[in-house]
Amino acid sequence: MKSWLGFWNALQLPGVARREAVRFIAVSQYQAGAFLNALPSRRDFRIPTWALRIAVQRRLGLPLDEALARGAPTCSARGGKVMRSVWGMLVEVEPRDHLGYSNNYRPDVSVAGAGRSRSRLVGDVKFKDSLSSNPEDVGQRGAFVGLGNTEPGTSADVFGLEQRGAVGDGDFRPSDGGGYVAYKKADYAHALSRSDTDVQMYLFEIFGGWCNAVKRLFYQMKDKVRNKLSKRQHEDEASWSTRSWLSLQAQRMSVALQLAAAEEIATELRLAAASEDAAVA
Repeated sequence: MKSWLGFWNALQLPGVARREAVRFIAVSQYQAGAFLNALPSRRDFRIPTWALRIAVQRRLGLPLDEALARGAPTCSARGGKVMRSVWGMLVEVEPRDHLGYSNNYRPDVSVAGAGRSRSRLVGDVKFKDSLSSNPEDVGQRGAFVGLGNTEPGTSADVFGLEQRGAVGDGDFRPSDGGGYVAYKKADYAHALSRSDTDVQMYLFEIFGGWCNAVKRLFYQMKDKVRNKLSKRQHEDEASWSTRSWLSLQAQRMSVALQLAAAEEIATELRLAAASEDAAVA
């Protein structure tokens, strides 16, 4: 811990780019590095060389160049697979018949009876980057707080904001809670108004970090199965680095996140390279 704080303090010195402090905080979040322990002997834990290269280069702050993109599973699909290992077919991924309990937005995952007081769990999965291609747009909060550049805005989208203060009070100040906050309607206003739904925001960062709601969800599922692997999981999926249910599923989720991020980044790099070639021609 002492060495971690020493390195973080060094990143706060004048002349050090803010994005490096944000990167350091982002890669230090819960389960952000789980993919590094994944063994490729199992299919769900394999990361192609091109994708692993992108993940490690971003983690170390090294420049990225053009890479070939291939298909990668979506975060919602992989998350649904993890949840189904506990709740079976009660888990619905991007349900079609959601209008009865959420007519504003279609949730990414829905599980009957898995929410608070056995209500319907309605989950919105978000995948955000704490950095920006423009150094001036990198938020300061992310250099001090985990998910500081992604969670506040995402939470405002999902749950909405109540108006606080007046326009003349100036911008909102996180340091003392003062200032003006404009009203913002929640994406899940309908579901939030119901007593039989439990709306949760499941935020992941591109560097692999989980928000607290994701952590609580995985711990809830872990307790449901007593953190033990089934016979099939032990024989077909586990390795020496995944001797518990949580370690197995955390690595599976981490690999899916890195593949999804690498696919998007590689696609953007390829498009940028194509644009440059066209300009030269």
